[in-house]
Amino acid sequence: MKKYLLPLLMMALLATSLTSCKPDEEIYNPTCKISKIWYRSDVGDPNEVYVYDSKGKQLQQIVVDSLYTFDFSYNKDKTVSKIVHVNEDGYTETIDFKWTNQLVDKMTYTIDGIVRLEYTFHRIDNKKDKAYSRIDYIEEMYDREFYDQYFWKSGKQHPLYDKVFGNFEEIAEVFRNSTSKDLMMYSVKRFTYDPGKHKKYENISEYVEEFPIALTVVKHTYTYDVTSYNPFYGLPFAYAEVNGYYLNLPLTEHVETYVANNLSKVVDYTFSYEGLHYMNDKHYPRQWVTVSSETNVPTHTYILYKK
Repeated sequence: MKKYLLPLLMMALLATSLTSCKPDEEIYNPTCKISKIWYRSDVGDPNEVYVYDSKGKQLQQIVVDSLYTFDFSYNKDKTVSKIVHVNEDGYTETIDFKWTNQLVDKMTYTIDGIVRLEYTFHRIDNKKDKAYSRIDYIEEMYDREFYDQYFWKSGKQHPLYDKVFGNFEEIAEVFRNSTSKDLMMYSVKRFTYDPGKHKKYENISEYVEEFPIALTVVKHTYTYDVTSYNPFYGLPFAYAEVNGYYLNLPLTEHVETYVANNLSKVVDYTFSYEGLHYMNDKHYPRQWVTVSSETNVPTHTYILYKK
């Protein structure tokens, strides 16, 4: 996971700034739209530029580092049908989405039509309040050939993969440490939510990644600043990954890695926010600072909102 991007983590289709038209929709309908993002510096060309339709409502493209263009297609109900990136080397990265009642069921990542990664989403069965259905766990299937061969020997870049999933190094390390000869690796992410003041489970308090074939478990726990709001809240995994499920902004992230039930690594991250942007009496950050206990060197991210 690219921690210098947190608390955004491969943003973009992000989410509703607070909610969509209904709280159970995972569609892009933000109150506060993003225009440009800079990483590490607020001068020079932006690292990400967001291109909307003629009405300024629907996100059409994201241009990254003035080099890569990610094109978004939509279903009639405004859910994302696919994200496509055509690389200058001639191959095509695609993420296809399957939805039920505007809740994402499956994400499939392909290169030139060959499936390399698949996420299947399972929801909490909330019979009393369907409007606040949340992801319970995600089953993930990784193609071993892709990690063992394609990444290492092709020399090709995978910008869409890097921005959306962003944990290639972590997954590759798991494969290297595994003695299994399976062609596909299975993993699962399990989520726990903080009920919050209104009992609507707006923030993730913990999520755990389990890689059974490598006997590896990675546990992430969070604390939050409940006075500020996450501009990427509402649409996870279409581009924002887990950060789409933080209503508020994280203050800390504590990460523990276990191998064969033994603690092998601990990393702490702290986040701070500056330059508030107000929208509908709620404030969003113009700048945030991330510090990792591994380096203790602060990294800065800057954001410009559409007027």
